[in-house]
Amino acid sequence: MRSSQGLGAATSLDRVQGARTGRSAFSDSSFRWLWAATISAQGASAIAGVLIPILAIQVLGVGAAGVTVLSTAAACAAVVIALPAGMFTEFRRKRPILIGSDAVRFLGFALLTAAALFGFLSLPWLVAVLCVNAVMQMLFGSASLAHIKDLVPEESRADAVGKLQGAAWIAMIGGPVAAGLLASVAPLTVLLACAALCFLGSAGCISLIPRPESPPPIQADERHPFRDAFAGITYFVQEPVLRRLLVSWVLFAGAVAALTPVTQVFFLHDLEFSTTEYGITMGVPSIAALVGSWLSGPLLKKLGLRRAIRIGSFARVPLYLVYPVLPAGQLGLIGAVAAFAGILLISSTVNAAISTLRMEMTPDSLLSRTSSAWMVATMSAGPVMIPLAGVVMTASSPRVALVCLAITVAISALALPDKALRKRLPARADAPR
Repeated sequence: MRSSQGLGAATSLDRVQGARTGRSAFSDSSFRWLWAATISAQGASAIAGVLIPILAIQVLGVGAAGVTVLSTAAACAAVVIALPAGMFTEFRRKRPILIGSDAVRFLGFALLTAAALFGFLSLPWLVAVLCVNAVMQMLFGSASLAHIKDLVPEESRADAVGKLQGAAWIAMIGGPVAAGLLASVAPLTVLLACAALCFLGSAGCISLIPRPESPPPIQADERHPFRDAFAGITYFVQEPVLRRLLVSWVLFAGAVAALTPVTQVFFLHDLEFSTTEYGITMGVPSIAALVGSWLSGPLLKKLGLRRAIRIGSFARVPLYLVYPVLPAGQLGLIGAVAAFAGILLISSTVNAAISTLRMEMTPDSLLSRTSSAWMVATMSAGPVMIPLAGVVMTASSPRVALVCLAITVAISALALPDKALRKRLPARADAPR
């Protein structure tokens, strides 16, 4: 059974790689509605991530411990629900799940708005809303990737994945900025109501997708709840190409997660950046990620998935090595912005290539569960790598910790299954088109 699934995935992958031309995913009205829903829901979540801590601090007078509880509870909820969410999504129609997750979040934020208006706000209520949002966001994400394979023609899937990542970056960049600016001129309750309406708008966009949804995969009669829930992880373990790809990605994701606290100390303490300069180094390069996501479709068609993953993964290494040698002053600021922008630009394209490759190499009956397993592995990388980087930084210096992170990125590139991919993909996939 497994060999036939692998053969089918390889055949599908060959067809994708063999496609020489393809229209933009935006030429498909069905995808445009999915993209609009994604940017609306992601934007609402990004706005909520700013508003709820403001409510906790300014309205409830919550201290550092309470704010920590807010962020930690949501992250834990996402990790705990990830595998069950994949199992729940796998054998059901995806659009009702997408609409339902948005509807639940709309109801949660509508009730929160009412509580804020009538003075019933409390920290447990804020924690509950953030946890519900995290759980529904996990459901939305696992259903969305599986739905792309059904919704978008094969030759446009790489472009579609890049465009959806671009939507996420637009939300992550624009949402907090908009929330911060509007919070200074509008009541927080109004902004909460706007976030609720964004979730409602996302559900409306999903309902307007014109193309009929295909029937979901059929679940086997013999069910094993525990084994079925971990089927996504099992598939990664048994599939050698995806196993190596996951190891590579987890190493890189861990290095990315650990980069933030190390650079906070390095930039603000060692290089003595002002808070404004630090904000520039973190915020401005995000535009590069948006550009990379937007251009990933044409780039992947030109390079092919294997070459894009390999070239991009190795190209990130020298950019990470820029950090340890940055000097203080304006030159250091320019170097930090340029290095981070380059990393995000390349990583957004590599991420689109990996997501497309993973989608095409996975049987339809495992798409949601492998997506959830991938998210769990990615989210778990940070809590492992951040303390390790902290120990190195404390024992030596931030520069040494940054060198270690660069070495980790290099190891992640070396861990790629390049030879296996070379055998799996047709040679024409690596030829410029």
